[in-house]
Amino acid sequence: MRATVAHDSYEQLVTCVCRSDDHHRIIEGDTGLRPVERVLRDPAVLGLDLSKLAEAGEQDDAIAEFSRFYEERREEEMRAAGEDARKRQKLQDDFTPRLDMVLVGLEGKVRRDVTLRVRYGYEGGGDYQSELTVRPATGEIIKAPETEMCAISGHHVPKDCLVECALSGARALKHLLVKSDFSERFAQPELIERCELSGKRALPEELEASAVTGRRVASALLKRSAASGARAEPEHFDVCAFSKSEVLKNELGVSEISGKPYRLDQAATSAVSGKSGHVQEFTTCYESHQTITRTEAEICAESGRHVRPGVLQLCAATGKRVLPSLLATCAATGARVLKDHLVASSISNSWVLKEKAIRSAAGKLCLPTEAETCLWSGRSVHPDDIRSCTLTGLSIHADYATPHSPSRLRPLVEMLDGVRHNADQDEMWEKIAQRLTRALKGGTCRIEAAVLSPSKQRLATCAESKTMLGLRVHQIGAVYDLVDDALIGRLALGKRNGSGWVAR
Repeated sequence: MRATVAHDSYEQLVTCVCRSDDHHRIIEGDTGLRPVERVLRDPAVLGLDLSKLAEAGEQDDAIAEFSRFYEERREEEMRAAGEDARKRQKLQDDFTPRLDMVLVGLEGKVRRDVTLRVRYGYEGGGDYQSELTVRPATGEIIKAPETEMCAISGHHVPKDCLVECALSGARALKHLLVKSDFSERFAQPELIERCELSGKRALPEELEASAVTGRRVASALLKRSAASGARAEPEHFDVCAFSKSEVLKNELGVSEISGKPYRLDQAATSAVSGKSGHVQEFTTCYESHQTITRTEAEICAESGRHVRPGVLQLCAATGKRVLPSLLATCAATGARVLKDHLVASSISNSWVLKEKAIRSAAGKLCLPTEAETCLWSGRSVHPDDIRSCTLTGLSIHADYATPHSPSRLRPLVEMLDGVRHNADQDEMWEKIAQRLTRALKGGTCRIEAAVLSPSKQRLATCAESKTMLGLRVHQIGAVYDLVDDALIGRLALGKRNGSGWVAR
């Protein structure tokens, strides 16, 4: 071994004892069986660990002293170099010992141990493999597989030739056991059974009784019913036309509605016809909650709900057949119609058809029977629009009343104030004047003006009444009923002044 620094070196012949436990090498294939070369270029081919050789050389006293001397010298020189990094690096390189080893001779023996994989069989069959370790130089078997007794043949054989019986737990040569055709497990021949459907070999626990035939069949070949969970051979199954699930044929029925096969556990029966079939062919009556077939069901034209026959009612307004709950009775006509065709009375909250309702000026509605009659126009109007004329006491519509309180019949007020001079129905004036004279029990009356009502049945009149030989003059307002030929309501007595008519 040689130790060197920049300007000095030292060589020393070092002897190293190589023990087999410290130096070995594993080589794949037959390369490791070749003879040792006469000229050895790479000691590693003999299994020598070069790192252990180098370690032995470093422990030589002379080599170690050479290295120690220059390592101390390096420390002194680097302290003297101070902070000069370049000089410190050069000193580091120059005074660091480097070791170099050259193998100059070997003495001893090379020992090879060979691990083999051998193939062999037994009488009656079997193909097995085991590993052996041998030493060719001496012919020794260094390592052989452990042995164990075969439970069937009674011979001691390598353990790795044995397989455990899945049923008894006994270990025997693999070729003496029988492999299941449905798994990777083995068992002793006397414990193996055969599937009664396929004839293949199986472990008892891999077989089960068919729910239909009772035969012992491999579980892997049986089907499970989606209805009952029972397992049986495939030929005993059919498909439900509705759920598409496979069930036993005896768990199927034929629909009386469509003629298709269906699962009996999903059957339904119509409350109308009594027909049976699959639940998908049925619906539930929205009103009675009874089960009915889809073909029997009637559909509400408004909500789309299915109901049994006879439940739907006819809307008198639209002609649609709808659920009874969607209808209400018009209090005016008694007709059953959809609720959105009705409105509520602001008087009684009763339902009434929109076209039959009486609407107020403010938009409120009421039944015709709740309306009041305007005695001036003859119209049926909402009670909210009726005003009481303070002159005659007659009920009149707000349209014909004075705009400011107190409410009075506007045509009558205008005649009494002398700003209106209609001469309607003047052929009746003399007769009406006589009626007024009798009603006043004295004086002389003369009609000055008259206004015919929109209904053509009432006549508002303004008459002049003179008493005390004509010295006292008044204006009399009255309403005359042309149908009943009579004065109606109160008479309005008063006289005009510079600002109009004033009640007496």
